[in-house]
Amino acid sequence: MNRKQRRPLGRSGAGPFSGAGGAAASGDQFNRLFATATAHHAAGGFTEAERGYREILALFPSHPNHGPNHAELQSRLGAALMAQGKIASALPHLEQAVALKPDLFEALGALAQAYMLAGQNGPAVMAALRALELRDSPPAQTLFVRCVKTARFTADNNGRIQKMLARALAEDWARPRELTDISINVIMLDAAVKTYVERANAAWPTQLSAAELLAMPETAKLSRHDLVRRLLTCDPIPDIRLERLFTTLRRATLTICTAEQPSDQASAQPPHESLLEFFSAVARQCFLNDYVYALLDDEAVLARQLQTALAEKLKSGETIPALWPIAVGAYCPLHTLPDAERLCARAWPASVEAVLVQQIKEPAQERQIAAEIPALTPIDDAVSRAVRAQYEENPYPRWVKNAPPAKPPSSRSAGPVPDILIAGCGTGLSLSEISRDATAARVLAIDLSLASLSYAKRMAQKLGLTGVEFAQADILQLGSLGRDFDFIDTSGVLHHLADPWQGWRVLLSRLRPGGTMQVALYSELARRNVVAARALIAARGYQATPADIRRCREEIFVAEDPLLKSLTRSSDLFTISECRDLLFHVQEHRITLPEIKSFLAANKLTFLGFNLEPAAMQAFTARYPGRAALTDLDCWHAFETAAPDTFAAMYQFQIQKPKS
Repeated sequence: MNRKQRRPLGRSGAGPFSGAGGAAASGDQFNRLFATATAHHAAGGFTEAERGYREILALFPSHPNHGPNHAELQSRLGAALMAQGKIASALPHLEQAVALKPDLFEALGALAQAYMLAGQNGPAVMAALRALELRDSPPAQTLFVRCVKTARFTADNNGRIQKMLARALAEDWARPRELTDISINVIMLDAAVKTYVERANAAWPTQLSAAELLAMPETAKLSRHDLVRRLLTCDPIPDIRLERLFTTLRRATLTICTAEQPSDQASAQPPHESLLEFFSAVARQCFLNDYVYALLDDEAVLARQLQTALAEKLKSGETIPALWPIAVGAYCPLHTLPDAERLCARAWPASVEAVLVQQIKEPAQERQIAAEIPALTPIDDAVSRAVRAQYEENPYPRWVKNAPPAKPPSSRSAGPVPDILIAGCGTGLSLSEISRDATAARVLAIDLSLASLSYAKRMAQKLGLTGVEFAQADILQLGSLGRDFDFIDTSGVLHHLADPWQGWRVLLSRLRPGGTMQVALYSELARRNVVAARALIAARGYQATPADIRRCREEIFVAEDPLLKSLTRSSDLFTISECRDLLFHVQEHRITLPEIKSFLAANKLTFLGFNLEPAAMQAFTARYPGRAALTDLDCWHAFETAAPDTFAAMYQFQIQKPKS
């Protein structure tokens, strides 16, 4: 409606919705205008949609239903503004929509996203939580994860967030590591748990006795804490306070087992079911973190004695207390015991069975898989052989669960079947994400390490991923492979080669014209703390052994040096394999953005952009507005120089090869 059309309506004296006839007319007019605006919205015409919504607000400024008091209108106007990047303008309209209609799911979802983009994480989580409670669906679950993973709370009334986080971990709404930090934050809001953790840490390095722990009411409470148990069994826990508590509890399981005389039948009686389940979760955590917890000399002696006693009972066929496999599995993988498979032939409580599956059955599957994986190339390079040896000893990373596919299979467009190469797939975490979201693709996953490949293939089979071929190969030898690919992923691999640039060129020779490549490389600027740690390691003479890695970690945790102290915020410090990869790697190159720019130019490659968290991307765009800056490596170099921790998680980016 234009200005001339509005004048007769205003001069009628009755107003746009006075009387029965006027109300009906205004309703028809509102419906026409609203339908037109929403049609623009659906077609992606957000500016036109915004104009239409605002026209309705101007026409009906005081209508009880059609103007500012129409919840869906406010919601849609807010969404149109968000689509244009006008977050500050969108927020009041979305807030008004929710105030008018608290159960309007679409408004709550948009409001959660707007709060998140505005940096208001707490309100974002509460809006996403309310939306999820209204409509429990995969999109709502994904939104909750996006909002909650970077939030921090000072209270959790009625445990709503705690319960939803436990569900998210149990039902695989996201990669567990995305939820680890916020889960720890929420766990520590429990006053009893916090007191328990503080008491264990106050005593450190002395460890509270089993008698003290079992007498504390907090032990029973923690043993039944669903979020704690979920977290223990799905991913390494990167928190030194909790680590010291679990280290103390691990010793308690050992003490309970070794304090009894072998002839005492009371030792065959398992602890209360919830406590047995909890100790089982701690043992599974120890396996996940590669037994990174501090180990005292006398404790190590007791652990070896219990391992021997368990092996003897297993050989003789005697009754074995349910806690014994759990306690032993908290100090070493059960598959390393003689005749370990005999444990699986016995009947056990479900919590013990879970430990046996993790530490005996799954490693057995991996050994069988490893024997079947072919070798595509020789591995002759000295550095490649050294890197292979490291990952044979410490496959990296050890993971249990992953997020659901980004898109449902029905939404994927038809077309030529793409060929994908995962060059250095490790244990298959990124492979699982790529192949799960490209179900029609032919995927070749290669790595130097058979131990890593067998883990990756077992997990792929567990997740039901098809179309993936696994093979042992050296990137440096792929020039003669005779196969080309539309997409190559080489994340976190090239910087472990003798010559990263040579390896990159070899991969480019296997990339089809117009193909894309995902690359991740260590940043020279971002790894200043790693350089400082490597200097400490050299000065102390630490070796890449579990014992020395534990000693090095303990020194870093109490270090005053800011660079060393910053490492304690890295989740990589909380497992043997990841700490070895971070600080003790046999081969590491660190790269600069000018070097990357030079390589791209020399090889006529197009830089497509970085993968970064929204906060970092927003900081960059605030300093360098405009789309062109997003792919300008000079701008990024200046930005990183001013904010050197930007790429602490590596430079992760995509490039494209010329089409001809």
